[in-house]
Amino acid sequence: MADPAIVELNPRPFAYISLRSTLPQMPQTMGQGFASLGQMFAEAGAQMAGNPLAHYTDFDATSASFDLGFPVLETDVPALRAAGLSIGQTPGGRNMTATHVGPYDTVSRTYDLMTTAMKDQKLSPGKDMWESYLSPPETPPEQIRTDVIWPVEAAG
Repeated sequence: MADPAIVELNPRPFAYISLRSTLPQMPQTMGQGFASLGQMFAEAGAQMAGNPLAHYTDFDATSASFDLGFPVLETDVPALRAAGLSIGQTPGGRNMTATHVGPYDTVSRTYDLMTTAMKDQKLSPGKDMWESYLSPPETPPEQIRTDVIWPVEAAG
């Protein structure tokens, strides 16, 4: 894993669908979600303008709610809305990022390291977090790369 770093990000348009899944069903839910996204993007005649993203909006020990989608070009937003996608923005402002390398079921280690780094830097994590999936589906588990993006602010 790369050391966590603080970055300033510029938000971009983000087309997504909202999903909820139990943790054991997450791979299946994501697979079905990406299949739906592919159909909706094709219907809109729009292109995906970046890596796939998941925006985790609520989670507990057994399930998660998240927005699954892609950054998009501003010119494609009307067609994507017409195809049924919601439109928001990718993370912006001050964020901590780290790249997790390895199977997804070990990504919690990266979150733990980021939590420690935030405490050391006197930062508070946002309640939501983002993941950007950098590896194609056929990547061997030990080589999967996931960027974790976590909004932060000064602790206080």
